[in-house]
Amino acid sequence: MIGRQAWEALGTRRVAVLLSVAVFLLPVAFVAIVPKPLDQPLGVDFTLYRDVAARWLAGGPYFEPHQLAGPYTIEAGDILYPPVGLWLFVPFVALPAILWWALPIGTTGWTIWRLQPKPQVWPLIALCIAWPTTLLKTWTGNPVIWTVAALALATIYRWPAVFVFLKTSLFPFAFFGANRRSWWVALGIFILMSVPFGALWVDWIASVVNSRGGGPLYSSLEIPMLLIPLVAWVGRTRF
Repeated sequence: MIGRQAWEALGTRRVAVLLSVAVFLLPVAFVAIVPKPLDQPLGVDFTLYRDVAARWLAGGPYFEPHQLAGPYTIEAGDILYPPVGLWLFVPFVALPAILWWALPIGTTGWTIWRLQPKPQVWPLIALCIAWPTTLLKTWTGNPVIWTVAALALATIYRWPAVFVFLKTSLFPFAFFGANRRSWWVALGIFILMSVPFGALWVDWIASVVNSRGGGPLYSSLEIPMLLIPLVAWVGRTRF
């Protein structure tokens, strides 16, 4: 016979699954009701940064000239990632595009599986995944999906959180695990990886100073994406 605790656990899991499914159905309903809710081409951000990397490899500029010429309003096509991001972008000039999504999403999924979060937090994870910005940034292949993967790995190993600095507007999340020696070693490596780009850092600072329409809350809508692995970590059953 199934004991009381087993029945309660089963009931909790059922409720968690139902709530999670309900949360996932929200964006499905949104897509059905609102015309062109994701009015962006598939992989538009991935294509942008892959082409920028190819241009840079060919001797062209990393940043658009107008970003360095003076004040400008941030628009699609403007390069906002620091030059150290080229370590990520350049390999995908040759690698299959599918890996741009498969690697970070697979990494995040694996870490959640490793953490085995309790059913009580499943709906919260589902909510973060179903968050409109999560869906949009994943659809466009925005590099933020890689910072999510880095933070996901950090819930197990801590040091990968350093690579959240790639998305400077979300830098507070990069300090997850800063109480570990391995984090500081990784920070040193990250700094060394930044050195080869020399003058590009001056251009990046200029592009940030000249930009208009950004600010400290520029990436605030992306915060739920980074909460996906953190919620799983808080509700973990495997330590």
